[in-house]
Amino acid sequence: MPRRPSARDKWSRKQWFTVYAPPAFNFREIAHVPADEPKKLLNRVVETTLYDLTGDISLLHVKLRFQIVHVVDSKAFTQFKGHELARDYIRSIVRRGSTKVDGHFDVETKDGAYMRVTAMALTMKRCKSSQEKAIRRIMNEVISSKAKVLDFDAFIQEAVLGKIASEIFNNAKKIYPLRKTEIVKIKVLKMPSVDFEAIAKEILSSATATTG
Repeated sequence: MPRRPSARDKWSRKQWFTVYAPPAFNFREIAHVPADEPKKLLNRVVETTLYDLTGDISLLHVKLRFQIVHVVDSKAFTQFKGHELARDYIRSIVRRGSTKVDGHFDVETKDGAYMRVTAMALTMKRCKSSQEKAIRRIMNEVISSKAKVLDFDAFIQEAVLGKIASEIFNNAKKIYPLRKTEIVKIKVLKMPSVDFEAIAKEILSSATATTG
C-alpha cells in the first residue's frame, strides 16, 4: 500500500512566491506566499495595510485587498480588489452631538472600471437633514467628477491617499462646519482591461536593471 504523503512532504514541495502590488501602488512587494503550483495562486486575495506599503504609521488603519491575477516564475502580480478603513478607527473618530453623513456611490472611471465608493463626513455639531442631504450631494459630485476624468489607477491613488476626501471637505464645509471626511470603502465591481503580461515584463526588466 503506497505511503500517504505527510504534512512535511506536502510543505517541502511548496515554492515561495513574491507578491507585487499593482501599478497604482508602484509595484511594491506586499507579501511572500507559498504554493505547490503557480496556478493555485490565481484569484487568491492578499490583504495588507497602507502602512505596510508606505511606512507611515498614521496609515495603519487603511486596509487594502489585492487579488493575484498573473504569475511568472516566482513572481505573482495583483490587481486592486478594494479598500476599507478599520472599524476601530471609525469608532474612534465618531463623536456624540454631531452628524455622521454616509454616502454610497457607484461610479465608472475613464478607462471603464466600475466601483462602489463609500464616503463619510463628520460634522462639528448636529446639522439639519437638509444640510446632510446637501453634503451627500457634494460627495456624489466630487466622486463622480473625479471618476470621469481619472483612469482606474489614478482614482485609486487619490481615493486611498485622501485627496478626494480633502476635496469633499473643502466643498462641503461651506454647507456646514465639518470635522473630518473620509473615503471609507471602495469595492471594485468591474476592472478595466489590463495587459498583465506587459506589467510583469516591466517589473522584471526594472529588477534586472537594478541588479545589473
